[in-house]
Amino acid sequence: MLLWVVLLNAALCVASGNVTRDVCKERICSCGDVEGDLHIDCEKRGFGTLRHLAGPSSQFYHLLLHGNSLSRLFPNEFANFYNAVSLHLENNGLHDIVPGAFLGLQLVKRLHINNNKIRSFKKSTFLGLDDLEYLQADFNLLRDVDPAVFRDLNKLEVLILNDNLISALPLNVFQHVPITHLDLRGNRIKTLPYEGILEQIPNIAEVLLEDNPWDCNCELVSLKEWLDNIPRNALIGRVVCEAPTRLQGSDLNETSETELCPSQSGGPDTSLAAPPTQEETVERARPDPTPFRDAPAAPRGPKSPSKSRENWQLKTKPTPVVNGDGEQPHNLTCPQPCGCKLVGSRQGLGVNCEGKKMESLAGLKPKPLSAHELNMRNNNIHAVKKNQLLGYASLNLLDLGGNNIKVIDNGTFQNQSELRWLYLDKNYLDTLVAEMFAGLVNLEYLSLEYNDIQQVTAGAFSPMPNLRVLFLNNNLLKSLPVDAFLGISLSKISLHNNYFPYLPVAGVLDQLSSIIQIDLHGNPWDCSCHIVPFKQWTEKLGADVIVSDLKCESPEEFWKRDFRHVRNDLLCPRLRELTPPTAPPKNATFAQDAGGGGGGGGGTRSNSYLEPNRVSISVLVPGLLLVFVTSAFTVVGMLVFILRNRKRSKRREGNSSASEINSLQTVCDSSYWHSGPYHADGGAHRVFDCSAHLSVTNDA
Repeated sequence: MLLWVVLLNAALCVASGNVTRDVCKERICSCGDVEGDLHIDCEKRGFGTLRHLAGPSSQFYHLLLHGNSLSRLFPNEFANFYNAVSLHLENNGLHDIVPGAFLGLQLVKRLHINNNKIRSFKKSTFLGLDDLEYLQADFNLLRDVDPAVFRDLNKLEVLILNDNLISALPLNVFQHVPITHLDLRGNRIKTLPYEGILEQIPNIAEVLLEDNPWDCNCELVSLKEWLDNIPRNALIGRVVCEAPTRLQGSDLNETSETELCPSQSGGPDTSLAAPPTQEETVERARPDPTPFRDAPAAPRGPKSPSKSRENWQLKTKPTPVVNGDGEQPHNLTCPQPCGCKLVGSRQGLGVNCEGKKMESLAGLKPKPLSAHELNMRNNNIHAVKKNQLLGYASLNLLDLGGNNIKVIDNGTFQNQSELRWLYLDKNYLDTLVAEMFAGLVNLEYLSLEYNDIQQVTAGAFSPMPNLRVLFLNNNLLKSLPVDAFLGISLSKISLHNNYFPYLPVAGVLDQLSSIIQIDLHGNPWDCSCHIVPFKQWTEKLGADVIVSDLKCESPEEFWKRDFRHVRNDLLCPRLRELTPPTAPPKNATFAQDAGGGGGGGGGTRSNSYLEPNRVSISVLVPGLLLVFVTSAFTVVGMLVFILRNRKRSKRREGNSSASEINSLQTVCDSSYWHSGPYHADGGAHRVFDCSAHLSVTNDA
């Protein structure tokens, strides 16, 4: 009864909505001491707001709120948690932080808002966090950063912004901010100017810049010089050029200033290099003799640096061929303000219009219809229309990367049967359909990384039967349809830094029968039953096919573990129930049956069913509680029964003889009483003689 009263009062408090409840005193959250500090663990409690909850007022604590439903934070959201010194808000689906949400948290030194859906940092997003030293905001959808967002955080030293959609940092964003550790990996940053940004972080001790589409031109010279002058081991990983084509895959540290900015040195413009010949492509499509080598590992930060990209790039940098005088030809069909030259062994025309602020392919006048290569990278093109490539019959390479392309009309490439290399990276495409690629019958290389791709339709790549290399990394993909790779024989594919919880085998992965390299890191793998077929598929591949780790994001017990190293029955406990037990060999010892002896390697998978079943704590605790409550009720019932029986016995002893006669007379009023079969006399019924018994009683 007392338990029901407590629960009823708690329900009434919640319903009233105006009572502040202490999360520790009322055991709403788990509160315990960890290495001398109080940790309030409110993980996965389903909280949508915190306004009617409070933390302890007498001591400092770390507040853990990951895995709730705090999708939007309103002003004074944490007003009752003013003693918090760190705050974890991971995996809440958080998309909006209203200015003033963190007011009252002036003691918080560490804020974790990673793995959410935040799209922008406004001017007053972090208002109230006066003592903040560590901010982790990786794996969001962050695009826009206000120049003044960090201006009042004059104690902020560690800033983690990797794996977002940031294309540029605003000037003076680090003004008056003592940054020592900066992580910008996996964004869309092309350049980092010294004036207004780099000059404002003179005390940098660690910087991570990998997996950005660095545009290695004159503007990047200042970044190279800055990297040369910071502490020797401050740069973690590599800064790899994505543009221009001639420097694609090059390490910025190993690239000279002359190569970055040939116009300042007076050298020829060689920004557009020719792709390899057909023979070179076939040779390079074979498996590499050595596996991928890791980039230097980061000692700090939530994400280890990715693999080097240099092995993913099919090298397209043979020395360009110019005319007989070694000069750039003055071709009448070369559009202005572009540059043109002869490239490749076939002396084809290369047209370089990179970074000319052009808004359409239709702006090429006169049209270079004889072009073998057309470089339109880093312009302002928003759409590619169906008729804009008509007449380019001999085009072999087309680079449209680094624009703002959201739409490509179906049938745009209908007449591009000679095109072998197509770059559409660093744009804003969101859906891929087969009609978009119709006509690309000889395409071998397709780059679609760093877009907003959320959907790939079945057979989207089937119009490209010769496609060998495909980049789909750094997009927003959560799944792939059946027949996603129908009709193509890929050699290399990159799917890293998407949002795949798992990948289906039937109709998807089993179509990658010719794969020799696949990159899958940086996805939030859900290590449950769904991932077992995927795991089994990876186990059939060669040792060097998967070029990176496959770390679990959930459940928590496998977090950051490579699922290839976890047994199938642990990933999916149902497999134990499906596996029929078999009797162990008569001569097998217990240790051998348990997989603990005989042979190296620590046991075999075939004996895994002999291990005792593991009972989840979430099942065990309620079960034990039920047993305890049942036992308590049983004991109380027995005591009540015994006490009542004793009272009845005392009453019988104190009754008069008259009451006994009355009770017997009541029985005798019936004609006779059958006691049931009486087997001793062959089945006759026994008759109770009431008259005789009553006379004896009266005489007494």
